[in-house]
Amino acid sequence: MFQEDNLSKYSLYLGFFLTLLGYSGRYTGIEPVNNQFFPFALWSFILLADNLAWRFKNDSPLISRPVEFYYLALWSLGLAALAELLNLRLGAWHYLNQASDQSTRWGGRLFAWAGALPSIFVLDELFKSFGFFRGLKSAPFKLPAALPRAFLAAGAALALLALAAPSLFWPLLLPAVFLLAEPLNLRLGLPSLTREVAGGLPAKAARLAAAGLAMGLLWNWWNRAGGSGWEYALPAWLAPLPAAAYAGFVLLGPACYSLYSLTSWLRAGRNWEEVAWTMPGPPPPAALRRAAAALLPLACYLALRAVDAHTVRLYLGWV
Repeated sequence: MFQEDNLSKYSLYLGFFLTLLGYSGRYTGIEPVNNQFFPFALWSFILLADNLAWRFKNDSPLISRPVEFYYLALWSLGLAALAELLNLRLGAWHYLNQASDQSTRWGGRLFAWAGALPSIFVLDELFKSFGFFRGLKSAPFKLPAALPRAFLAAGAALALLALAAPSLFWPLLLPAVFLLAEPLNLRLGLPSLTREVAGGLPAKAARLAAAGLAMGLLWNWWNRAGGSGWEYALPAWLAPLPAAAYAGFVLLGPACYSLYSLTSWLRAGRNWEEVAWTMPGPPPPAALRRAAAALLPLACYLALRAVDAHTVRLYLGWV
C-alpha cells in the first residue's frame, strides 16, 4: 500500500503537469506542444482517470499493477502499428499538419499509439469505480456449440469484405475483430465477453461499450483541438450522416478487450484487470514470446515509415 500511495502521488503530479503543459501550449500556440496536443491530452487523461479510479476503490491498472500496465502500453503500441499498416489498404484515415521534424512527429505518434488501449481500459475501470452497470444481470444460457464457428465465419466474411472493397466497407473491420477474437478466446480459455454474457453477467460488456464510445468521442475532440490530427474517409453510405459514424465507437471497447485478451495468451492469460486470470493448459513456448518481443519494434518502425510515406497529407514547419 505504501508503494501504491507514492505511485499515486507521482502519477497525479505528472497528470496535472501534462494537463497544464498541454492546454497551455494549445491555447497559446506554443510549438511543438500545440502540434502534439493529442498525446499530451491523452496521457494526462490516463494518469488522472487512473488516479481517480484508485482513490474510489483502492485499485487501478497503473497504480496497483504497474507491470501489467507496462505490458498493456506495449501491446497498444504494437496493435496500433498493425492498424496503421492495415490502413495502407483500407485508406480509412489520413493525417494533416504533421510536424516536419521527424523526432517530434514520431515521438508524438508513438505516445499516442501506446495510450490507445490504456485510455479505454482505464476509463472502464473508472466507470467500474462509479458503479456503472453494477446491478446489470441477464438470464444465463448455454453457448450453442455452433456459435464459435458462426462467429469465425461471420468475422472472416466481414474482414474479407472490408479488405476487398475498403472504400465502401472498411468500418466492418471493427466488428470483424471482435467476431474473430472471441471464438479463439473461448477455445484457449482466455477472458471472454461472450462467456460472461452467457453466464448472465453483461455488465463488463456494457461498461466497455460505454468506455469505447466515450473515449472515441474524446479522441475526436482532442484531435480537432490540436494543431495536427487525422481525418476519416467515410464511405459514401455514411457521408450524408457523419455523426452516425460515432455509433461505431460502441464496438471499440469490446473489440479492443477481445483482441487484447487474445494477445494475453502469450503471457498465460495475464492482463491489466483486478482479478488475475488463470489460463488452463500449458503456457505458450518462450521462443514465441521472444519472437513477439522482437517483432514489436520492427512493426513500429515499418508503421512509422509507412505513415510518413502514404498516410500523411500535409507537413508543417515552424520557426
